[in-house]
Amino acid sequence: MTKAVKHQQKQGRKIFGLVFLLLSIFFKPPAFANDTDDWAGPLRNAQTLLAKQKYRAALAAFKEQANLDNGLAQFNVALFYDLGWGMSPQRSIACQWYQKAAKNNMPGAMQALGQCFFDGQGVEQNKILAYQWFLKAYEQGIAEGACQAGELLLSGDGVDLDVTSGQRLCFQAAQQGAVSAQKKLAQWYFYGQYFPQDYQQAFNWLQRVASVKSPSSAYLLAQFYDQGIGMDVDENQALRWYEVAASGKYQKAYIPTALLYWQKFTQAKNNKEQLLAKSYLWAKISSTSSELTADKNVSEQLLQQVLLQMPVSWQKSLDTKITDHLASP
Repeated sequence: MTKAVKHQQKQGRKIFGLVFLLLSIFFKPPAFANDTDDWAGPLRNAQTLLAKQKYRAALAAFKEQANLDNGLAQFNVALFYDLGWGMSPQRSIACQWYQKAAKNNMPGAMQALGQCFFDGQGVEQNKILAYQWFLKAYEQGIAEGACQAGELLLSGDGVDLDVTSGQRLCFQAAQQGAVSAQKKLAQWYFYGQYFPQDYQQAFNWLQRVASVKSPSSAYLLAQFYDQGIGMDVDENQALRWYEVAASGKYQKAYIPTALLYWQKFTQAKNNKEQLLAKSYLWAKISSTSSELTADKNVSEQLLQQVLLQMPVSWQKSLDTKITDHLASP
């Protein structure tokens, strides 16, 4: 598994966990979780401690209720270990708590447990159980679970291949607003994976998700405008979406962004300073951080040309911006 994929999975779990935690703080658990017990009530002290970032005390308070079979508390304990609140992340222990919460009908825990079975962390790897838990999460309102189950059917990875059902599940997830499913549909249509290649369908789905912190989707959308796929070439739109992708640290976007800014600089008659500075920024970021050898070579060649035009006095402030970009999450 690549570093980029691992980072995306971790960020996805972090966003999901924080959103669910906020819901658990301000709302009572849904009726399907427990018809008689108010799980949120006994957790008010733990939530207060967590809000104050008193992690050790908060975890102890959540665990006290988790050991009394409070499913919401069990889910929160899992988040502590998964996201590393006040500790180093311990995914295997998180998965054990997700399993307890899932058995108490917590939908978010069901989805997380499905991923645990998929990865084989904290539990023995079992793609069939992963599929079943993803589907249970979907049935309890977690739209993303449908496409997670659907992708297993599409690939036949550990389950019986069923393309029709897999496509249906992913469509359902996407139509219900699951961004992860919308991103997958866009990519699958673009590359002709699991579906016949269809650029119009890919473009339609990309338009929904490219601006929702999806660097890979923004990059694909830029390709449409840059290469004129099904439309006239539009360099301004291409540059806009390449830069969205580059800002999200999608490495393939660094060089196209730098090159388009350089091209605009060489063609412009006025207000050229920002174009030159932007070309330097993205070329330098590519040369110092990209894992793509060909891109690093191009960026180094481009930098040589840019530095012939750029005042030396600019470099210190621009390099500070580059450092800030690379250091950001």
